[in-house]
Amino acid sequence: MVQSGRRWGLVVAAVAYASLLGTLVQSIAVPIIGRVPEYLHTTPAAATWIFTAMLLSGAVASVLMGRLADMYGKRRLLLVCLAILVVGSVIAALAQEIITLIIGRALQGFAVATVPIAFGILRDGGDGRRLIRGIAAVTVMAQISGGFGSAIAGFVAEHLSWQALFWGSAGLGVIAAVTVALWVPNDPGQPGTRFDPIGAIGLVLGLVGVLLGVSNGSSWGWASGATLGCLIGGLTILALWGWYETRRRSPLVDIRLLGSRPLLLTNLAALLFGFGMYTILVTMPQLIVAPIETGYGLGDTVLTAGLVGAPSILLAILAPYAATWFIRRIGAAWTLGVGGVVLAVAYLQLALSHSSVWDFVIANAIVTVGLSFGMASMPALVLALVPREQSSEANGVNTVVRTAGMALSTAVTAAIISAVLIDDGFGAGVLPAHGAYFIAFAVAAAACLLVVPVVALIRVPKG
Repeated sequence: MVQSGRRWGLVVAAVAYASLLGTLVQSIAVPIIGRVPEYLHTTPAAATWIFTAMLLSGAVASVLMGRLADMYGKRRLLLVCLAILVVGSVIAALAQEIITLIIGRALQGFAVATVPIAFGILRDGGDGRRLIRGIAAVTVMAQISGGFGSAIAGFVAEHLSWQALFWGSAGLGVIAAVTVALWVPNDPGQPGTRFDPIGAIGLVLGLVGVLLGVSNGSSWGWASGATLGCLIGGLTILALWGWYETRRRSPLVDIRLLGSRPLLLTNLAALLFGFGMYTILVTMPQLIVAPIETGYGLGDTVLTAGLVGAPSILLAILAPYAATWFIRRIGAAWTLGVGGVVLAVAYLQLALSHSSVWDFVIANAIVTVGLSFGMASMPALVLALVPREQSSEANGVNTVVRTAGMALSTAVTAAIISAVLIDDGFGAGVLPAHGAYFIAFAVAAAACLLVVPVVALIRVPKG
């Protein structure tokens, strides 16, 4: 039911704040990753699982909880996600060994599912310009939390303790749950629909297999048994799962709807856009802290690498609202294309010049604008293509595809900079060659530009 007046503003505020946590909990572990081996007496390889675990659980939760939200009520499942976030945060804060911290982070990953559920709630309560502005508000919160999260987390970890990061996220989760319970109206979902446990198990196993193989391929070796086993096994399970779902009267995921040409193209664009989103996060810190003796590194500090994005905070607030203007004028599909072009411009600029901190500040600002356009237009496009009762499910799938693009970007970029090494002089055979970063930027720019011909093929129904 369409909300009106002050009530709509409270709904937008509640779901935007809940969505903020999905980005925030991903970034709070960035400053402590290098010290986790010291904190918990573990290895650097084991410490990376605090990111991998959240990547996997977030991807699975986005689809699974999104579908359950459409079935059993979006407000109810949003509260479930927030409750799991709080539990995971407490477990992480109490961790005395790495496995406990990994479990806590995996549970925190359910916060990622708050975003597709939030878009479903907005679709239920708003339409037209108000819906687009609501999506922009969620995008703003996600952008701000991503920019501030690492900086605030670094300060807290340095002056309080690393456990305080997780106690803080638990408190923020409780506040979010209270605001959702008070301000978001209850919705009945789809009475009479039945949960598909076999479909859920197949989806979890398939997604985990593929994402595990993609995210760890560069460290395990792309031809290793572990990588190939995960990729082949995951893809096989997903193929069987898709066959099974098409024969269900009440499937966990409506394959026929998601297999329609417009949604397939939208998700392909999301995959390419996700690839473009992450390359700068992998390359920029390395270039800033690389020794000057390499001939390309700035030899600066980790703190400088973290602060490069600070000047873009204002853009992160304003750009999503500029994106809404584009969505109303040229449509969500072409606005997504504009976002892809803007991201490509940032990578081309970096490919041509990355010899000073200001080059990275400018590139980060351009990326912020491109991300704002993409993150605002993707959910708007998905919501325009699916029935209201499948809005959270479809946005959950779109989130997973975008996450897969981010994981693929990390893997491809890592493979490039580990394969193209300096062949003579300082860092020979150990450090990446200058050309490795040029290749990485060129690949990212190409992926972003490919978004344009893909969205050009999307036909959005009128009305």
